[in-house]
This record gives sequence, structure tokens and C-alpha cells, in this order.
Amino acid sequence: MIKSPPTLSIHLFWKNLSPRTIKAIIVGVLICIAVAFLTLWQPAYMRLDSLQEEKAHWQDVLRKGVTQPNTIIPTMDQLPDMIELCRHTFADVGVDVVSLNVERFGERREAGKGARIDYALVNLRLLGQWPGIVTSLAALEKMQGISIHVQEAVLSEAGGDAILQIYYCTGE
Repeated sequence: MIKSPPTLSIHLFWKNLSPRTIKAIIVGVLICIAVAFLTLWQPAYMRLDSLQEEKAHWQDVLRKGVTQPNTIIPTMDQLPDMIELCRHTFADVGVDVVSLNVERFGERREAGKGARIDYALVNLRLLGQWPGIVTSLAALEKMQGISIHVQEAVLSEAGGDAILQIYYCTGE
């Protein structure tokens, strides 16, 4: 039995297809490409939109100055006081801060003059009830005048761990 070369069988396959079938295949491929494009484009478009909003906000801040006149960005030398404030917030609701560790702070990526915003990562080991921990974390994020954000919170039966991101101003 003699076998035909593979190119000949592909040619015969396309030759046996009707123009209507070929159009259906092309339309199907184009629809798949369009769906894939829209699926992949949406997250990127949403991120681009949020970046444009953030850019507009910071340009407005540069033009007008600080948007909230009551907000004072703490300096690096006030960081221990801010950490102590966090500890007292937990103590007020009966949650003990067993240990705390400053994991990162003041790492300048580039040398330059002027004030810059930086942050410290503070890891807190907590001992207490979940409702107290959750209310303390929410209270820290809502505090006026300082910027503290909960980066991670892992709760267990006896308490939990929380990583706080505390922003402060560095500069000369």
C-alpha cells in the first residue's frame, strides 16, 4: 500500500471543504480571538483606569498642596511613638501585644534631596479575642492624621499575627 505525502492529504482536506465551511471556520477563529482579547484586556484596562485616577489625584496634590489640611505626615523619628500608639490601641480592647518586630524601614532606593514618603512594616504577635483584634485593626486604619494600613492579618484560636504598614516622611 502506497501512502500519500502529508502535504497531499492536507491539500485534499482543504479541497473537500465547501466555501461555507471555510467561512464558518474563519468566523469561529475570529470570535475566539475577540473573546480572548476582551477577556485579557479587561483587567489591564481596569488597572490602567485606576492608575490614571491616581495620577490625576497626585497631580492635583502637586498643584494645590496637601488635600487634607489636618493631615500631618509623621517623620521617621516619630515612628516609635506610632508603634506605641498601635500597641495601646490593642491594649485598650484587651488584646495583648506579645511581641513586635520592625521588619523594614527607611530603605532609600535612590539618593536625593527633599522629603520622601516611606513606610515601615511592623509585625505584631497578638494574644486575645478575635473581635478585639478586628476592631483594633479597623480603628488603626481609620485613624486621622497618620497613615496605617493592615497589610496582612492571620488569626488563630489564641490570637494572631498582624503586619502593619506605617507611612512616614523622610527627608532633609
